[in-house]
Amino acid sequence: MVTALTRAALLASWCPALLAAYGQGDPFGRMPQWTVDQLHEDLDALAAALKKHHPAPYRYCTPEQFDRCVDSLHRSLDRPLTEFEFLGRISALYPLLGDGHTLFLPTEEWAATAPARYFPLPVVFTDTALHVGCDAARPDDRYTGARILAINNSPADRIIDTLLTRQVRDGRHTSYASWILNTWFRSYYRFSFGEPERFQVVIEKDGVRTELVMDASEAAALPASCTPVPAQGLELSFLPDSIALLRIGSFERALVRPNGIDAAFAMMRDRRICRLVLDLRGNQGGDPRAAKRLLAHLLDRPFSLVAKGPSAGFTRPVKDSYSGALCTLMDGGSFSATTMVLAQLEHFHRGPLIGEESGGNRTVISGSARIMHLPNTRIACTISRKDWWLVEREADGRGITPTHEVARSDGHDAMLEKAIHLLMVH
Repeated sequence: MVTALTRAALLASWCPALLAAYGQGDPFGRMPQWTVDQLHEDLDALAAALKKHHPAPYRYCTPEQFDRCVDSLHRSLDRPLTEFEFLGRISALYPLLGDGHTLFLPTEEWAATAPARYFPLPVVFTDTALHVGCDAARPDDRYTGARILAINNSPADRIIDTLLTRQVRDGRHTSYASWILNTWFRSYYRFSFGEPERFQVVIEKDGVRTELVMDASEAAALPASCTPVPAQGLELSFLPDSIALLRIGSFERALVRPNGIDAAFAMMRDRRICRLVLDLRGNQGGDPRAAKRLLAHLLDRPFSLVAKGPSAGFTRPVKDSYSGALCTLMDGGSFSATTMVLAQLEHFHRGPLIGEESGGNRTVISGSARIMHLPNTRIACTISRKDWWLVEREADGRGITPTHEVARSDGHDAMLEKAIHLLMVH
């Protein structure tokens, strides 16, 4: 299996390897097929829009590599395809673009004829393995933690390579892609492998192989995990030893406002908090104003959220900004405006960063996206329009690197445990 580190480099020069179509079950016969001419028209429309509107379509590939990939895609469109099949083809452009804000999603306007079908087990997805996740409704299930070796005769490494290849990412790494697939495995498995009514799953646990035959599920969401998931907005709690835990699950305006951030830090001041864990895991960004307000409470000098582009310009810290010890939790879902926050915390050496490489690029992020629909399949294509430069340097395609790398876990919070340990010995 191609490793995560070498996959992006291979994809940039070998686009035809991405075009193998995988079997996609359509037991209801409800997915319309689009003609070869219609598919070519949609591909031309997408390629033209990317070249016209995207601020840097050739940041991680040459114009020749991009055109060669599009030509390979054209040659592969030699028969009618369903929306899902065509989506799998055009997703070959993701590794070339290296832009997590540019993505293609199906409209599924045909889907009302029957309920959608999904893989029935919770899955922990990594770049190297698939495991059965922990279901809070059945925490003692004997299959929890088992390694998934194959699904419907497709080996796990083939499934991993297919889903990672067809997933967005910022730059040349797959941290964001892997986080997305770990979070929404069922939906993206369905896009690439279809809607079979029944699943044949080969698993292995404690050296014993078992074959499960299971009916598909009609529920898109994974069962509740055994690991508690905090609210998507702002959540402040207090731990022993004067440690505060500030979880910000999003910077979206509807969920987190600057005055809510002000109130959280006021509460910490009232309680004389001197140790803070800032949890930005899974925060895919949102309103830069909320991101600036958070930094204004954590830094003691003027800062610029971005060096060049939208939201550039210096912001002053608030009066009596928080000066105590700080540890920040991050993962592949830390993306967009959240990566801007992490970049500033890293730049000002504001405490250790704990977890996994951020999903967002550490140098430049493309965004300010707009949606276009392809003329025939109606696939929704969100395409970036502007660049946000976090720092003035050459883009290397990497995310923010944690000071202390800690892998995500199912069942306990190893990242939080590490942060508390560091704060206690501070």
